[in-house]
Amino acid sequence: MRNRVTLGLSVSPGASATAVDGLALALAVLVAIAAPAAAAETARQILDRSKQLDDTVRKWTDRHQHMKLTIIDRRGGERRRELDFYERKDPGDEQKAIVFFAAPAEVRGTAFLAYTHKGRPADQWLYLPELKRIRQITARTRSESFMGTDFTYHDLDLIAEMPSWREDDARSSLRDSEPVDGVDCNVIELAPQREDIGYQRVVLWLGKEDLFARRIELYEETAEPKKRINQRDVRSVGAVPVAHRVEVETPSAGSRTTIEITDVQLNTGIEESLFTQRALEHGNP
Repeated sequence: MRNRVTLGLSVSPGASATAVDGLALALAVLVAIAAPAAAAETARQILDRSKQLDDTVRKWTDRHQHMKLTIIDRRGGERRRELDFYERKDPGDEQKAIVFFAAPAEVRGTAFLAYTHKGRPADQWLYLPELKRIRQITARTRSESFMGTDFTYHDLDLIAEMPSWREDDARSSLRDSEPVDGVDCNVIELAPQREDIGYQRVVLWLGKEDLFARRIELYEETAEPKKRINQRDVRSVGAVPVAHRVEVETPSAGSRTTIEITDVQLNTGIEESLFTQRALEHGNP
């Protein structure tokens, strides 16, 4: 009688089933060790997966939310703001946003409009009710604080445009993973290639499970970040993860801005006519 052949090895007719199974298992282990390991994802592949989610499963066309801001200076002094934020996404990664300040009395009626563009600076306007005029934010004034917060006008543009960046905009590299608020994150460092981005490097902490940015740090020339943004209390609105608390710090200034987000509404059919300079003067609809 011919010997039985299993996976290329001769096994005698009297060998037990246990021995045969053991040989097969040993061979499987050897094959697994010898086989090349699957290549780990690159930073760009992770960023592309996040963008793909935003363009499909997590896609939304318009958004409204109420926001309460607490601005704390180096000495611990506090100022508060309340506003309504409306946003609309257009084809080609173009976005429009308008903000209406509701409180306190000294800022009520102030409004801000921004058109975010892919690959170039945004068009931005600020309406000041006490002057009854619309002021365009120019290249010279983009570095000014937005209504006393830790955001500049430039920061607002940068954060809105960042998800559409490609390698030509900012080269990406993957660092060791780190947790943020107990969430394991991929840490991705971006080296901007466009002068208008303004920062020398940007670091993102993207949750490994939801690919949502839990932290963003913006660096100039120093080892300490110029700005640190933490997105917390992340909850799903439909399929879309939304941070309901955002903390923005400027470490060198010792200041921080806390944003509490409520009443998040997606895809309610906000008309494009809301995102105009005329609407700035007319106030919150």
